[in-house]
Amino acid sequence: MSGVSLRSGSRALVDLFEWAVDTARSHVVADGATGPLDVDERHPDGHGSARYAASYRAGYGHRSGYYLRDFCHQAIGAQLLGLQRENSGMLASFVASVRDGWPAWALNFDGTTPLAIDVAADGRRVRELPAVFELVETMQSLHRWTGAAPTADDRAFAVHAVTGFVAAHDAERPNGIAEAGGPTIFDGVASYDESPDPPFFEAGDGIGAQYAATRHAAALAADSAGAVGMPGGLAERIRRLYRESWSRDPADRDDAVVSGWTREGSPATGWHREATWFPPLKGLMAGDPRLPAELDRIDALCRASATAPRNVEALTYLPDLFWRYGDADRAFAWMQRIFARREHPHPVAGQGADGTYPEVSFTLVAQCVAGILGIEPDAPRRRVALAPRLPRGVPFVDARDIPFGDGGIDVACDRDEVRFRNGTSVPLELRVVRRRRGQFRDPHLPDEGIAADAVVAPGESVAVSRVRARSSSGSAVPARRAPRRCAPAGSAPST
Repeated sequence: MSGVSLRSGSRALVDLFEWAVDTARSHVVADGATGPLDVDERHPDGHGSARYAASYRAGYGHRSGYYLRDFCHQAIGAQLLGLQRENSGMLASFVASVRDGWPAWALNFDGTTPLAIDVAADGRRVRELPAVFELVETMQSLHRWTGAAPTADDRAFAVHAVTGFVAAHDAERPNGIAEAGGPTIFDGVASYDESPDPPFFEAGDGIGAQYAATRHAAALAADSAGAVGMPGGLAERIRRLYRESWSRDPADRDDAVVSGWTREGSPATGWHREATWFPPLKGLMAGDPRLPAELDRIDALCRASATAPRNVEALTYLPDLFWRYGDADRAFAWMQRIFARREHPHPVAGQGADGTYPEVSFTLVAQCVAGILGIEPDAPRRRVALAPRLPRGVPFVDARDIPFGDGGIDVACDRDEVRFRNGTSVPLELRVVRRRRGQFRDPHLPDEGIAADAVVAPGESVAVSRVRARSSSGSAVPARRAPRRCAPAGSAPST
């Protein structure tokens, strides 16, 4: 198993990263191992046995499978750890499991058998709307890291999820937004919050994930020659609907942000965890004048003991949220808070300590590398953009052997300079950009119109000044050739 390594002038960052890497790798499931099926808290010995497929734990450690929601949030960390085979197999297993538009909520480690605890007696499986759309986003995001062409099944699922699937679940309040009214998770629920008060019919995490999936499906279709069935303008219609009804009048500063709607058409404007933070996380609130106050509110409510989510895995979205708005200090503070909880008991007794929940370690790996270095991969087009954001107390970061395309890249930066090494077999266009704090950026979507700072040949390294780097509407200063091995400016090169 290969994957990224990291050096830094911050001991706190290095300790966090090394713990996260070691812990995440402990969750890998070996291909061909034999193990029981349907292990859970009610059936600790499971039922029968099967040959396991290459995968990793994504969900509770006392169950013999991986979960759709967790996989989607762990996949980038897994990519950085060199788990491309595992990601590919798990992604394919969820696409193959689709029934009536819904992927399985959880699969055993054999990659084919739905986990029994999440299947009702009548055969219905757990169904939570945001996960359908997050699978589309994950599919496109991994495509941009690996460059591997999506399969016909992948493309078909992605396009159908944001078109035919939405249309089939938009019957009672036709507005282009998928609905799910429960009452149970086996009937289909609109939110990752399985029991909100009031019950949601449309939820903020549902519309946020649908918006992002629509943008990612369009990008995936654009990368696929001859792909059809992806109408234009869908994402813009969702954004406009959200601004006009969910967020009400953007000019009214006293108007509360809507986190969801009941079946009767009443808005919910209180604190609803994922339903509150997914709209800004997925970019739906980009440009909204109330966004800064909403980010502050989410930060404060997640820190306050009375309102903070009890499950640490819910908090793992917070660093992602703040990285996407270039708030390095707040993102890193959340990473450290989550790391500090690693020995705390998880509220689900069978899980053990908070740090054993796989989502914690996998997401911290991604946040340490892709978050701080601002990596925006585009392997299909042989491009990489970098928008580094060093938190206070982190003078430099040097990440090596980052899996990308058919090989890897090295990226190092300090306050003055970025160094980049191309370890793939093809030339790569490099862009170094400065993104304003508060400016939303999804790192896995195209950002056209930025000139390349350099075309870096295989095996070559370049250095680009950050001091004169322009905003995302322009490029940085021209690159200069650097020593072949990437090292942070001002530090001794490795031997």
